[in-house]
Amino acid sequence: MGLDAIEAGIVPETLTELGALELERGRPLVALDCDEVLVEFSAHVARWLVPLGYEMRLRSYALEGSMYRAGDDVPLSFDDSLEMLDRFFTEETRRQRALPGAIDAVRALQARAQVIVLTNVPRHAREDRLVNLAGLGIDLPVVVNAGGKGRALAWLQARTGAPVVFVDDSSIQIASAAKHAPDVGRIYFTGSPFIRDVMPASAEAHLTARDWDEALAGVERLLTSE
Repeated sequence: MGLDAIEAGIVPETLTELGALELERGRPLVALDCDEVLVEFSAHVARWLVPLGYEMRLRSYALEGSMYRAGDDVPLSFDDSLEMLDRFFTEETRRQRALPGAIDAVRALQARAQVIVLTNVPRHAREDRLVNLAGLGIDLPVVVNAGGKGRALAWLQARTGAPVVFVDDSSIQIASAAKHAPDVGRIYFTGSPFIRDVMPASAEAHLTARDWDEALAGVERLLTSE
């Protein structure tokens, strides 16, 4: 697929941010998700809910359907769940904590490849995300995506002309990468023990990693095998 066709499937704001990246053609690239890969998300949401009179009962990977008013047996509606999550990003993005091993992993990756963050954080929280990551010592360019990340990954691969590896905790995003950027290496990974046991399997991942050591080894293997 040509670059024009790829760009036609990317929302304008994301395309603008992709175009602003200072990419070195011919150098490998690693695209990292942020929530649950670099920073804690679900566990943070669970703590944040308590003083507001809510609680999380995480029985599946989806947070929608996992949030309840304290003492209620009926979960919040889908729309109310999305509203709560949007409020979380407004109030808490700057306070998200780095997951164990994430900072050292980023430094190791930067010695090997170009590294960016490809996140579906709400666009209104983009600046807060940049401030949060910088405060944690994670100095990476951030691209805010909407929907599936596969087309953005295809764009990155076309622009770099080099091996690209994608790390994400969402099986849906791994599937999007497999569909739209099949030559991109795909690592299914979370650094958060809070959600690890409820993550569904991903048939489209080249590797499912249990910790950053496995993820880093997988990145190296995929970059070298391209």
